[in-house]
Amino acid sequence: MFHVRSVITFFRQIIWILLLVPGSGYAQLPEFPYKLSKRDFVLAPVSIAVYLTAEPLSARDHNLSVNEISALDRGQINRFDRNATYHWNRTADQFSNVVNNTMHYAPLILIIPQLKSKKLNNAISLAVMYGEVFLLTKGVTGITKSLVGRTRPYLYNTNFTPEERYHFQGNEAPTASTSFFSGHSSSSFAFAVLLSKTFTDIYGQGTWSKIIWMTSLSLASATAICRVAAGEHFPTDVITGAMVGSAIGYVIPELHKINSEKLSLSVLPGYFSITYRL
Repeated sequence: MFHVRSVITFFRQIIWILLLVPGSGYAQLPEFPYKLSKRDFVLAPVSIAVYLTAEPLSARDHNLSVNEISALDRGQINRFDRNATYHWNRTADQFSNVVNNTMHYAPLILIIPQLKSKKLNNAISLAVMYGEVFLLTKGVTGITKSLVGRTRPYLYNTNFTPEERYHFQGNEAPTASTSFFSGHSSSSFAFAVLLSKTFTDIYGQGTWSKIIWMTSLSLASATAICRVAAGEHFPTDVITGAMVGSAIGYVIPELHKINSEKLSLSVLPGYFSITYRL
């Protein structure tokens, strides 16, 4: 059984650790690894455009009627995902919300040491990277949810009447047809990878970088598991969200590294690609 207050206390302790580490003898590498470049004249507008495109799509009515809910059949769900239609756990839902909200702000902690050291350019680089990860993750997730329109597993749960499930939409659970893919999973993994990668790139590999990688990815994984336990996502929703979020959280800082010649970015009308050269 999850206790949300205990989780909040735990996260506060993690945040204090992250705040203290850079200032308690964990030396930054001689050269700050990131810088803004001409790529940001493409990345930033693209990130904003993707996010703004998702907003009106996400605002549409994604709920089902009582008759549509009554017609749902869990037998039509693939075997790998089907078990999720039996789940309904509000505590798991609360836990996933706490973790996800915490992970949203965790990468911003690394800006504080740069500001304390009066390295404004470094702080701005980290802030821009964070913004691009935030906008891209939210945008890509929102657009996909709206276009795919997958019904969430709790709508199939026959432990509740169709009328009860109808009431759950937007009240006790998210709107119905926005299951694929999981926004909690994509954002948690995006910020977990962003935090861990930037910390490692700035301060080098060591005990603390391993702890941060393990802790952040464990918390992101717990978020994904809880979304399934809550009855709000299928396993394929959270797996896809984790993959998309991790990719964005890794590629954006990699594109900003001072020696990032191996990565190339191409943006044309109707075409967007990132290429890695061996």
